[in-house]
Amino acid sequence: MTGHDRRTPCPRLFRLEFAAFCEANRDTYLRYAQVRLGDQTDARRCVDVVLGALGTRWIAALGSASPAARAWGDLRAEADRRTISAAKQAGKFHAVLRDDQADIMLLHHHLRLPVDDAAGFMGLAGPDARALLRGAERDLHNPHGSP
Repeated sequence: MTGHDRRTPCPRLFRLEFAAFCEANRDTYLRYAQVRLGDQTDARRCVDVVLGALGTRWIAALGSASPAARAWGDLRAEADRRTISAAKQAGKFHAVLRDDQADIMLLHHHLRLPVDDAAGFMGLAGPDARALLRGAERDLHNPHGSP
């Protein structure tokens, strides 16, 4: 299981699918958490907690509308919790934008992921992610809503 933390519990049913999900997402989750938290060790712990919890309810996640969106929401919430508990700033994007806007900006502009890849990690359709990104860029350039 290269790149996958062996401590992350895999459910008995759909074990291979869960391991594949972790393998496909772990690196980007770590990069995101590192930017949000500013500490590699804390980022690893954050991702381990998220994937560990997801493993215990993987079958339910598969039954949801978007397992990727569910996992992303858990990652964002855990990063938020750790940011608040450590009294750290949430980062420039998260300080001025809605969470979903800040995440797409961070993934696309800071981590340099193509918009469609960022959309996949967030559990969004490509057109929705592009609209979200355009809105975030507009809000950053025009923070007070004036023309």
